[in-house]
Amino acid sequence: MKIFFRRLLASKKRRLLAALAALSLVLFYFVLSMLLVSPAEINLEKLRRSWREDLICHETCAAEREAAVSEITKELKDYPDSKGARSLEEYFLDEKNETGFRISLIEIIREAGGADNPPDYIKDFMAQGDNPLIRAAILTAFGASALGAGNNSLDYYYEILIGNDDLAVKLAAIGALSSLADKPDLFDNGQLEFIKKIIFNSGADKRLRRPLILLLNDYYPILPVETKNILTAYYLTESSGDSISRAFAADSLNRLGGEEFIVPEVSVQEWDEYYNN
Repeated sequence: MKIFFRRLLASKKRRLLAALAALSLVLFYFVLSMLLVSPAEINLEKLRRSWREDLICHETCAAEREAAVSEITKELKDYPDSKGARSLEEYFLDEKNETGFRISLIEIIREAGGADNPPDYIKDFMAQGDNPLIRAAILTAFGASALGAGNNSLDYYYEILIGNDDLAVKLAAIGALSSLADKPDLFDNGQLEFIKKIIFNSGADKRLRRPLILLLNDYYPILPVETKNILTAYYLTESSGDSISRAFAADSLNRLGGEEFIVPEVSVQEWDEYYNN
């Protein structure tokens, strides 16, 4: 009987030791994996989960996302060769991830590598990607550098404006044009002809026409006569049905050219449509 209990006790000890060994092994791999995962990777996953799970993001959520973006940017000190940078690329290219999350990664990529130095996968997406909101965000963040061109290559922006790109991408191109430095050295009358062609096109989207007329404010000090002629001609086109664009034209003429054009009346409904679209 004693022998039986000794054998039973020995068997229990062996099972206990085996269980402890297995647990130790699991803990070892867990600690090892934690050591191998960088803080940037942890924050990237945290940010991804926020975009996936927090469908309605209020102030606290937005602050947490902003903090995560800031921390990831700080941690990518050896970009683009770190594990975090490789994870950044993988997360960005994964089409299963939410568009908002992927757009937030563009900000990190720009801050980590510089606005004039987009990685190849960003350039490839700008050239071949099919998500217009992401392409618009890339263009806003990197400008012509994302198109494989120098910052002074305005032709790329105007090719976008007259091409078949989505409205979001065209609006980003207008924003990039307005943000350019050294405008006096870059803007010319040929570009004004592009703008004129678009704003006088009756089939053009009003959402594209309006920022183009506002863009003419940047051309006015450089090409005052040509710009004034375009603004005046559009203002006088009362049949356009676009009171907001005509109001913008009148405001520019009055403010920049010292004219006295009557600003067209714009209804509350038109302003609501403008601000909500």
